[in-house]
Amino acid sequence: MRPLLCHPFAVRCGIAFLFGVLAAAAAPGQLVERVVDGDTIIVEGVGRVRLIGVDTPETVHPNRPVEFFGKEASAFTKRLLEEKRVRLEYDQERQDRYGRTLAYVYLDDGTFVNAEIIRRGYGHAYTRFPFRHMEAFRQFEREARDNRRGLWGAVVGGRDDASGSDNRSSAGTSQDVPAGLPGTVYVTKTGRKYHLDGCRFLSRSPIPMPTNEAVQRYELCSVCATRLPREP
Repeated sequence: MRPLLCHPFAVRCGIAFLFGVLAAAAAPGQLVERVVDGDTIIVEGVGRVRLIGVDTPETVHPNRPVEFFGKEASAFTKRLLEEKRVRLEYDQERQDRYGRTLAYVYLDDGTFVNAEIIRRGYGHAYTRFPFRHMEAFRQFEREARDNRRGLWGAVVGGRDDASGSDNRSSAGTSQDVPAGLPGTVYVTKTGRKYHLDGCRFLSRSPIPMPTNEAVQRYELCSVCATRLPREP
């Protein structure tokens, strides 16, 4: 019995497979035709693509107003992607319930766009559903928040510009913690105030934050303020 590679048909198949792999590796990326908002783009030959694991403030939702820092997030994604060629990778789910393709997006220089948006503070890690890079994205969000990048800096008047510099405001850097507050309070992804647990103004996914940090960067919710003990 002859070895498999001695069969002409097997040799031809092997060569065809090798050339297919090389052609795929050398193929140019797909063109980003338009940026819809901070976490959604339209890619040539694919259609509407939703970036996996990223949630940026809304700018085009038909039933919601433009959210805080939404325009900045959209502008950042446009600077990164519009009319650029990208490579798409996929996770377990290829489409969401709206028919959008779910993908990780990479630029030709290797920039991981999903991660970069979170790392620079233009979006949150969207962790409602599990995905491959969930823990890394959570860490990127923590670092952005700790360093007041992007929307986190804008809460206190800072700004993360296109070069990545962080212009921080001195506002709130020496505020005292109001009496009666617990050690942990809650903020929302787009709000400018911090809240006590159970506040009706909290979203479904409140973000816990140490109180001494929150008072430096946010204002106390006026409704929650009424729940604090009054000073004698």
